[in-house]
Amino acid sequence: MLTQLTIRNFGLIDEISIEFEKSFNILTGETGAGKSILIDALRSVLGERLDTSSIRNPQNPCVIEAVFDITDKKLRGLEIIKEFSSGDDHTIIIQRTQSASGTGKIKINGLSATVSQLKSLGNHLIDFHGPHDHQMLLSEDQHLVMLDQLVNFKGTKEEYTGIFSAYEQTRHDLKSLNDLAQTRQRDLDLLTHQVKELEALPLSEEKCNELLQEETKLNNAQKLHEHIQTLLGLLDDEEDGANVLLRKSFSPLRSLTQIDEKSSSLLDQLSLIQDQTSELISQLNDYASSLNFDEQTAQSIHDQCDAYADIRRKYGPTLEDAQKFYTEAKTKLDLIKNFEGNDLKLRDTLKSQEKELTQIAQKITKSRQKAAEDLKITIEKELKELGILHVKFEARFEKVPFNADGHDKIVFFISPNAGEDLKPLAQIVSSGEAARLMLALKKALIRVDPIPVLIFDEIDAQIGGRLGTITGKKLKELASHRQVILITHLPQIASFADRHFKVSKSVKTGRATTAVTLLEGKNRVEEIAQMMSGTNTTKISLTHAQDMLAQAK
Repeated sequence: MLTQLTIRNFGLIDEISIEFEKSFNILTGETGAGKSILIDALRSVLGERLDTSSIRNPQNPCVIEAVFDITDKKLRGLEIIKEFSSGDDHTIIIQRTQSASGTGKIKINGLSATVSQLKSLGNHLIDFHGPHDHQMLLSEDQHLVMLDQLVNFKGTKEEYTGIFSAYEQTRHDLKSLNDLAQTRQRDLDLLTHQVKELEALPLSEEKCNELLQEETKLNNAQKLHEHIQTLLGLLDDEEDGANVLLRKSFSPLRSLTQIDEKSSSLLDQLSLIQDQTSELISQLNDYASSLNFDEQTAQSIHDQCDAYADIRRKYGPTLEDAQKFYTEAKTKLDLIKNFEGNDLKLRDTLKSQEKELTQIAQKITKSRQKAAEDLKITIEKELKELGILHVKFEARFEKVPFNADGHDKIVFFISPNAGEDLKPLAQIVSSGEAARLMLALKKALIRVDPIPVLIFDEIDAQIGGRLGTITGKKLKELASHRQVILITHLPQIASFADRHFKVSKSVKTGRATTAVTLLEGKNRVEEIAQMMSGTNTTKISLTHAQDMLAQAK
């Protein structure tokens, strides 16, 4: 749940801090007092655009902080939440700071985060419903998504997804084969040439580098010979080479060891040096021999290096890219060479997969139809209690080509008035009906919807009197399963709150400012009375307010 919201230097707010209860929280106040600013701030701290024009004092940064207590195990298991929390700590602290210059910081539990991460986290924490958020109900693309939340597919959806993925691959392969068939002979010649060219050499960076090193030696053979002869002269010259000098060193060293036996180890070292020098001379002679390329070998090295350069230029830039190109080209070539057989095989596979998809999709449809019947009963019951007495609701099914969700298209139809035909929601629902329909839908989805916080901004539009009391009861019921935060103008709804805040606007030092006050006892009674009769409360309105609060309790 949202436990605390702190806002500094935002809109009409200098600084406020609100502590919310777990269940039903109400915000009331006159129009223009700044109630929606609180919701805007909460939206901003969860990733929506924070406009610099909302910063109250450009000299100071705007700071919005929201603290959540996450107790649900499914929520704590989400990767985005585990990324910013640790151990048994169920607290998520989100802080967003924005300066007038446009620079901002986002911290989640003290760790830096991006707007994208913030939005991802926010989508799991709060479900907003304002005057414009009912559009989801009117979007037919969302109706299947909503219904599926109520369906227990028992593994059929996962089974379908696996087969559909293979089905899509088969369709792709068949389309590719048919596309190739259009230019079959031309592609056959081109692919044959490309595959032959790529098979002429090992597509290995290691082999290519070896050849390039050989070519470098070949191109610099004369210089390498000169360097080796210089080294051999220094090491193996018959008169003053290092090897001759080492042999001459043994005589004085033996004389030394005859006088001092402790120096005998020096003879071993001198012998080791002489052996190593002889080995070095031998290796230099072998290396010199390796530089003697015959004309045919030299030409072969040059040709292979040129071939590698061509392959990189045509299919690279790397040999790994060339290998990938070769694999794809070889596959296409095999498809073309065996066009008739491959075409028949793919069509048989597709037919078999379509049969499997049909069988599983029918199971999915039956599960959805059962959920749709339950949803119809729940929605009609809730809406009748919310004052739409003659409502009829249903989720209509239309069969569509196979897609990732099955072969169903689902559209919600409704008739809010007696004697009228059912029509798609988008064609018939008014704003007041949409608000009540959203509330009814939330009641239907409450067992499966994991989002812990529901925020309603003036869901009571076009609702009054007795319906206000019924709506208040429904929201109270909803709040027994989820934390509900609501902006309302109806005293009937406000009377059901577990925590009641008043948002007020005043002028300080010549500038309007918004404040939030927790109402309890007498102050709450007066607020309910003012919501009924205006600022001038009467004894009757106060009594009525007390009765309303008592009945709600």
